[in-house]
Amino acid sequence: MTKIHISKVKTTIAASILFSLLAGTYMIANNASVTDLIGAAHAAEAKGNKAGKGKGGAKKGGAGTQGKRSGKKSVSDILAEDDGEDSDRPVWAGVPGKDGKPGGGNAGDTRKKGGDYGDIWIVLRNDLGLPVLDANGNVQPCLDPACTTYIQLTADGELPPEYVGKTIEVEFGRLNIARSPAKVLTHSLEEALSKLDGGIYGTTVTLDPAGRLTIDGSTIDSPLESLALYSALLTTPAVNGIVTLSITVSNEGGGTSVYTFSVPESDRLDLAASAFAAASDKTGTLSVSSVVGISGFLTVDDELASLVSNYTYDRTATYTGVQVWVLVETSPGIFEPKLVNVLDVVQFNTIPTIDGDNNGIDRFTQAADDALQVLEYVHDNAIDQ
Repeated sequence: MTKIHISKVKTTIAASILFSLLAGTYMIANNASVTDLIGAAHAAEAKGNKAGKGKGGAKKGGAGTQGKRSGKKSVSDILAEDDGEDSDRPVWAGVPGKDGKPGGGNAGDTRKKGGDYGDIWIVLRNDLGLPVLDANGNVQPCLDPACTTYIQLTADGELPPEYVGKTIEVEFGRLNIARSPAKVLTHSLEEALSKLDGGIYGTTVTLDPAGRLTIDGSTIDSPLESLALYSALLTTPAVNGIVTLSITVSNEGGGTSVYTFSVPESDRLDLAASAFAAASDKTGTLSVSSVVGISGFLTVDDELASLVSNYTYDRTATYTGVQVWVLVETSPGIFEPKLVNVLDVVQFNTIPTIDGDNNGIDRFTQAADDALQVLEYVHDNAIDQ
């Protein structure tokens, strides 16, 4: 076993700390602009996430490597070209929500009061992720993460004074990039599919130990690209059991190029959960409300509700056999590389169940949060083989 003295890994640790600062939780301040938000996300994306090395297991993965950008335009260029219609939505994201703002709500929901609270608080939801409304058509805010206790708003949809400060805010962090201008997200989908072009998930395209897509040694590690793939995975119809993501791109010299990526329908939601995790803050924890809220900003919440009705997830089956190389401190100042099992070393969270039937939005959220915790561990500890 090779021994590595602490002085020899100072540079690696320093670089990891620097990237963590760049790619950590990014909360939008009250006066932050969309340009500020995308600039920060792009800075983290440009650094590239540290891809883990490991042996493929139930996740179909092999060794991951650092991703490579292949586009000709930066996010800053796209923003500079934007005509100011920040609420435009790409074709694959559907139509705008109310008053042209992101988020379309749920079909058939006629509530007129208290609806906005569903975007900022954890509220009572059913197993499809849809809010459970009270007799006045208002959402019902939760007073604990598991929503064992929840309250009703006033008839006018206002929070009763005695509950001020007791509701739980939804944490979106870096996922607020879902509010990006359409051109940014469309460009991100182009970037991702240009790397995956012609690939088939499970054969030429696999997952690294952290659940990120890998093809020909290149890992999709961009938060924007991951979020664009998440949206496309939910909105692309399956044909003969295959979901084929596709986008047509205009070439600078004239003509067009079509990029495609195929996914078995049975793997659609597993991959969507991993993509959602890859777009999230590595130090965060996901909730049903954060998953549904971001899906609402992308106007794919109805598609998500339809797809998760029969979705099941088993952590043990997913991560059995998935391994990653890490540095382990065996004595003061001495680190040794060690191959560890993900199930043995990652500290997973438990997402509160909604009805205990082992399917639905709570299981999808559990899959996404598990992928996020594995991603954080790999990012913080994995080394090159």
